Amino acid sequence: DGEEDLEGEDEPSVFTGERIDVLDFEMEGNKYKQIRYFRKGISKSQYIAADLIKKIVEVNK
Repeated sequence: DGEEDLEGEDEPSVFTGERIDVLDFEMEGNKYKQIRYFRKGISKSQYIAADLIKKIVEVNK
């Protein structure tokens, strides 16, 4: 599991899954983090502008 603090947000975004990958991604000169998470054999991705991310924390429960 992982948490991500975003600029301007009071609560962190939380991603859960058996596995979570955080990848650097650049498109049209803009830098993003690709958060790819896997649950029950299905993967989903979310792209977040890198400058909005304050920190990324791994949480093991």
